[in-house]
Amino acid sequence: MSATRYLESLPAHDIVRYASSEAYQGKSTPFEGAPRKHPYDSHRILLVPSPLENPHLMLEFLISDVMHAEELRSIVTEQGDNLQIVRLWIRHESVGLRMEPFRVKRVSH
Repeated sequence: MSATRYLESLPAHDIVRYASSEAYQGKSTPFEGAPRKHPYDSHRILLVPSPLENPHLMLEFLISDVMHAEELRSIVTEQGDNLQIVRLWIRHESVGLRMEPFRVKRVSH
């Protein structure tokens, strides 16, 4: 499912599209990446900022904090998968999560 179709399939009160950028600029901050459905919370969205460079870094936002969504471009991976890149304008003062896995290494004393 494309990012736009995913975002448009959400209830109308979750994401409101504005005709004028003045309605959300200055009140929100843009984040770009490939959107993914949250695995267990339908009120949240995951955004992978650099899906080809660092596919493990993810950002998580409440869908209700998305003030505006823009479809930017489409990327095709070497495996032929299509990744839609979007820009999400996230409301100022909202809480997002930055998730990045890491390997725990032995510390020698």
